[in-house]
Amino acid sequence: MRIRLINKNPLYDYREACKITQGIDLWQDLDLNKIFKPKDEVEFWIKQIVANHSTIRSIRFRLVDERPKSSVMQLIRATKGHPQPFVQSSRPDWNGGKERSANPYEDKLFAQDHTAESFVEMCKQRLCVRTEERTRKIVEEMVEALKDSDEPFLKAVGYCCHPFCWWYKSCPEARGCGMYNNKTTDSIIKDYREDICQ
Repeated sequence: MRIRLINKNPLYDYREACKITQGIDLWQDLDLNKIFKPKDEVEFWIKQIVANHSTIRSIRFRLVDERPKSSVMQLIRATKGHPQPFVQSSRPDWNGGKERSANPYEDKLFAQDHTAESFVEMCKQRLCVRTEERTRKIVEEMVEALKDSDEPFLKAVGYCCHPFCWWYKSCPEARGCGMYNNKTTDSIIKDYREDICQ
């Protein structure tokens, strides 16, 4: 597995996007040493990722790995935040005439371009205990790889990755794992019932 930033200078790109929303063009100040440098860059990025303003989407990273087809399909179907997947083809005319395999555990090379938002959203789903164990373990490995990164932005993304229930202290699933007894839908249905009874 490898993970790399697509942005050459994520801090500059992010600050440029933020300043543009304020009507300020950083292009006039090309001395990158004068650009804001946070005291602790990982903490800075964690705050920005959790706030999840649109400007954080100016930073993208690519994850490349080879995993069982069944898990790759679960990963690329997590589309919140619009990650861009790239998956090894099974077309016989592209792979030397090898017929498509019916083996769901055949390893496939794949890549995904993510924003912090899209990766965190995928983790809200795929770190859930109800996720197939094989896939959940793969996502846990990805999160650990991010946490171990030397890149402050990637490290921050890793520390922001938790299942939905961790973020909201309730479960959105129709059949949860039991970690949280309160269901997100129960609260909404309670409000609905109170409104229709008035």
